[in-house]
Amino acid sequence: MKTIKLLLFVCTSFLVSCTSRTYEDISEQEVSTSPTYSANIEAVIKTNCTSCHSVGGQFPALTTYAQVKDATQNGNLICRIDQTQACGSVMPRSGAMPRQTIDMIILWQKEGYKN
Repeated sequence: MKTIKLLLFVCTSFLVSCTSRTYEDISEQEVSTSPTYSANIEAVIKTNCTSCHSVGGQFPALTTYAQVKDATQNGNLICRIDQTQACGSVMPRSGAMPRQTIDMIILWQKEGYKN
């Protein structure tokens, strides 16, 4: 009887601790109110861009802080990831990033490209 109660308690605890979360829920938590390249932007760029935009790949290369800053400042990185502007095909090619992620990159730009 104790074994059944213990098993029931463990199963109930496990079920209560699990929650259903969408990608957007997780993304919202990772969005910073004061993003920096090393803490926030670098991971987004590595996940979404560097498979094509690396040294020897598509132009521009986006593997370093300086390259990403330059592409944001002087290139059209924001324009390409932000669907609200028309400047060519939306990047990444796999599909648009969540709006929160795009807004975080725009905030990083507006706050002066903190590293």
